[in-house]
Amino acid sequence: MKNNKNNLHETQTSRMESVSSFHPLFEDAQRIEGGGVPQKVIWHTLPKGIRVIGYIFTGLVVAMLLIALSTNFY
Repeated sequence: MKNNKNNLHETQTSRMESVSSFHPLFEDAQRIEGGGVPQKVIWHTLPKGIRVIGYIFTGLVVAMLLIALSTNFY
C-alpha cells in the first residue's frame, strides 16, 4: 500500500469541507474539537429528559413574554 499525502483517514475532513459560512474566528476551534460545521438541533433525536427540559424552558419563556406583554397594556 502506498503512502500518499492525498489519502485521508475516513474520520478526517478535507480543508474544503471544513469551510463554512459561520464566523471565521471559530474555524480553528471547530477543527480542534472535530465538530465540523454547526448543525441544526433535531429535537426528536435528543434523549427524552433533555427534550422535556427544552420544552419546559421554551414554555416558560413564552409565558413570561405573554405576561410581560399583558401587563404593559394596563
